[in-house]
Amino acid sequence: MVISRIRLAAKAVAQAAAHGGGHHDHIHTKIVPREIATAIVLGIFCASFWKMHHMTERRKVQNFYAKLEAGEITVQAVE
Repeated sequence: MVISRIRLAAKAVAQAAAHGGGHHDHIHTKIVPREIATAIVLGIFCASFWKMHHMTERRKVQNFYAKLEAGEITVQAVE
């Protein structure tokens, strides 16, 4: 999906350049790479927080099962 949008944007820039360009074509060519870079940076930033959250949850589960196996805690079924 993202690649198709990039291709469409690149195609629009190429068509504008082929037709002699317009007044705002130079602005568009500068904005597209900036938007792509911003999306990549924000994606990595958000993914790192998501990964940290899942690592914390996994550590909690591992600690629970380690304590359960060691006999430090017990589990009782509620009826």
